[in-house]
Parts: sequence; C-alpha cells; structure tokens
Amino acid sequence: MAPRKPHNLSSATSNGEEETPHHRLRRRSVHHGQKSHEHDLKKKKEKKKKSRVTEKVKKKKKKKKLKLNEVEGNKSLYLSTIEYQEGERAAYSVRCVKLSDLLCSSDDDPVQLRQVAYAAGDHLPASIGGGVFGSQIIFAGGVKPSFPIISLLRSDLVWHRDVYAFETDPNKQQPQPHDITRMDATLLQAKFYPLIVELGGKLYALSGLRVSDPPSFEVFDPNVGKWAALPEPPFFQIGSRYWEDAEFSYAITGTKIFASHEKCPVFCFDVAHPDREWRLVSTMCHRRPFPFRHKTLVLDLPEDDKKKLLFACTNDWRLGVYILSLDENQESITQIGDWKIPSWPYEFGYLSAFSIVHIGGQKACFVVTRLGVPSEYKAEDEPGTHKTFGIAIPFQFDLDITKVDKDKKNCLTLQFMYLRIFEYHTNPSSFPEPGPVGCFVL
Repeated sequence: MAPRKPHNLSSATSNGEEETPHHRLRRRSVHHGQKSHEHDLKKKKEKKKKSRVTEKVKKKKKKKKLKLNEVEGNKSLYLSTIEYQEGERAAYSVRCVKLSDLLCSSDDDPVQLRQVAYAAGDHLPASIGGGVFGSQIIFAGGVKPSFPIISLLRSDLVWHRDVYAFETDPNKQQPQPHDITRMDATLLQAKFYPLIVELGGKLYALSGLRVSDPPSFEVFDPNVGKWAALPEPPFFQIGSRYWEDAEFSYAITGTKIFASHEKCPVFCFDVAHPDREWRLVSTMCHRRPFPFRHKTLVLDLPEDDKKKLLFACTNDWRLGVYILSLDENQESITQIGDWKIPSWPYEFGYLSAFSIVHIGGQKACFVVTRLGVPSEYKAEDEPGTHKTFGIAIPFQFDLDITKVDKDKKNCLTLQFMYLRIFEYHTNPSSFPEPGPVGCFVL
C-alpha cells in the first residue's frame, strides 16, 4: 500500500506567498513522522518474523526425544564428505557422533560432529560415490579436476578407477587410525557418482552415468581380491531408448537392485544370478519411474518375507512410505502414506541432499546431509574453515501388516521426534559448502 500523502502544507504559498520557517518546520516534522512510522512498521515486521522462528523452535521443543536402547545408543552416525580446495584439489573427510549424543542429549545447542578421518591431495578425484563395506566407509570412482560441478565436455578430464576406504572398527585399524587409504583392487572402468552398495558380502559399483567403455556395473569379491564385470544395464547401452543423463532412484533389498530415472521405468538386477541380464519390471509403477528421489531405506518385515517396508523422499519433498512386494517377476510397490518433513529455522538453509538411515527396530532418521544456504546467510566464497550445518530428524513407526491389503491408509502410524541440528567445521583451505558422499549408522 502506498504511504498516505501528508496534508498539503504548500497551500499558504500557492498564492505566491513565500514559505515561512514555520511551514518548513511543519513539513520536516510530518516527513519525520512518516519515516518514524515506516521504521516502526519495519521493526514490527522483523519482530514478527523473529517470533515466528521462535515459535517454530518452541513447537519443535514440544516433540519428544527418541528413546534408544543400549545397543542403539552405542551406534554412531557417520557422515563422509568431499571438500573442494584451491588448485583443483579435493579432500575426503569422515565425521561422526554417537547416536545417544545426537538424539538423546538435553542440550538444545547444535551437536558437534567429530572428524575421525581425513585425506587431501592432487591425486583425489571429485564426482565420487560412497558406501559401506563391512566396517569400512568407501570412496570410489570420480574424475579430475575436482570441482563441485563439472562439465563432461572438458577435454582435460581424467577419469579415476581408484577405491579408498576408512576402517571404523578400532580393532581392525591400521597403525595410522585416521587414514583414508587406497585399496589394492581398482575398478575395471571409471564411474561417475556411482552407487556403492554391499550385498551378500560383496561390494557392487553401478555408475551414475556411462562415461567410458563397459563395464558400468562391477562387483568386488574379497575372496578373489579383484573387481569383475557384470551385465551392462539397458539404460547405459548405446542406442537404448532409456539412455539419458538423469539422476537415478534406487531401492535395494535382499539380492535385488531396483533402479530407474525420470525417463526410464524400473529395472531389476538380482545379484544371486550374476549371469542374467537386467530385467524390466513391468508390474512396478505401471512401467513408469519410481515416484521418489535417490536412494531409499528398505526394511524387512518379520511377518512376511515377500514384503518390505520402504521409506523414501518423494518428488515433492515429503517422506513417502511404501510396501514393496517381491513376488518373483511380479514385483510391485504400493504407497501407504506420506508425511510432511518437519521444518527448521530458515537461517540454517533449505533441504539440498539427504539420507534415510535405520537406527534399529522401528526407529529411523531422515538426515539432511547438505543445506542450501540462503543468499543472505552465505559465507564468502574464500578458502578457510567454514561452519557447516545438517539436520537429524528421527522418527518411529508401527506397521500393522494385517491391515495392508484392507486399510492402507490406517495400517501405519509414524511420529517424528525432536529434530537435532548438528554442525562441523571444514578443514583449513577448503571452500564453503562441502559435498556429502554418504551417511551411515554403524
């Protein structure tokens, strides 16, 4: 609304009379009154905004904290990241915090993550994938030079096949316990942001994009000590209608890897039959892509080994819950609910990357591993030590499997618990906004 015009003080001079000091004083006082009024309005708006943030925080404080048993409380949340440094260098870090300290502490201040491993140098690539292999945290694949966003059309790209690991078990650690070391076995071919997953005691690597000759999909058998090629997925085969530069969504359970992207329906590979080709799952999602983003959390249901409970971040950024049915060649997915993810104060940033991790039993956690920083809160893009935030949103759930077929809307109850903000500082010489590589509970 436009400010109200002040009463016309110049009427006394409209007849050609000279404006007196009295007129000028009144004009100034009215203008000053306008400015004071505008200043008061601005202060009120700021106060309102602050009170809204305070109110949100108060509401969050009313939520219950998650109760952990002794085994769960002794587990730790691990966050692996890549930091970008001057001279196109990369640095890998692993940080952790005990779940009991993260989720059960009575302190409302951000929880500090502790750095437990670090490596930096010209030899480390970016665009890597991360996973877990036994008690080791894995960094694999990638490309040099190391930039957060890189054009694949650059002529100076050098693709990497190295695999690096950090041992989290103190009983198995090397003489230098904080080292991230290169494994002896290298990938057969380069991988770009690969999916790294352990199934049946073997490590699998599936590239996020075809960037070289096959194989795009490989397996590492620790008993043999080397990587071996697996059948090329249809979405990476030259001339395939599904070959597209797009982000993948995955669901992994038992011996099966399900994958799709926005232009590709769901395909499945069963690692129990490594000689078989990838299979189009025509019964899944009506031959359409998965309705959710990136990697999911899939949990067993003790009452039915042919059904799984799947948690995912939907395409509209909600927590979606699904029943994954695994009848042979008749796999399907059915949504049984979705929940709005609890919000947090704006100044911490917006959801940019996430992981969903299992704590134990009927407890899990939605972890915001990267927050997009609003422009007014952005740090200067200079190398140094930068404070970085993340959000842990634990939840507990209860599924009545007998109601799944009869009453899908009421078969699951889910409750978000008190969210916790965590923080860590990047290493010296790193630019702001490190990239998450993986998030795990071990």
